[in-house]
Amino acid sequence: MSGINNNKGHEPLPDIPLPVLNDPKPAPDKDQVVSAFKTLEPTRDLSTMAKSPCAKESFIDGAAVGLGVGLLKAMKSGVGRPAANWGFGAFVLMTVGTWEYCHFKIRQKRQIMATGQMPVVSTIDVDAAKRREAIAARQRDV
Repeated sequence: MSGINNNKGHEPLPDIPLPVLNDPKPAPDKDQVVSAFKTLEPTRDLSTMAKSPCAKESFIDGAAVGLGVGLLKAMKSGVGRPAANWGFGAFVLMTVGTWEYCHFKIRQKRQIMATGQMPVVSTIDVDAAKRREAIAARQRDV
């Protein structure tokens, strides 16, 4: 393949610098790390987490899947610690996955509403429209 040139008649390809492996990066400044930890307020952060969209569903789904995987692994192997590790891993993966999927759906809905492609109709409006149609049909029949 060394003699093949698919770039005939075109401008030359740019030189792409290769990444330097094991590039020593400076350690983060201790003051920056300390100031970052000072901004954390566990009581405020944990109390507002339940108000965020998708949190409750994500944790419930993660707990159910983690418990199920942990119990199945414990029944299969009969050893507790690896089963707990599997259960916790399944909990984390399911929680993060459900959280991300829920936020993906929210972003899709916002994009659809912003572009005006499809109106967002709640089920209450659909039920009301069906009732109006049924009433109009009855009135026509009478």
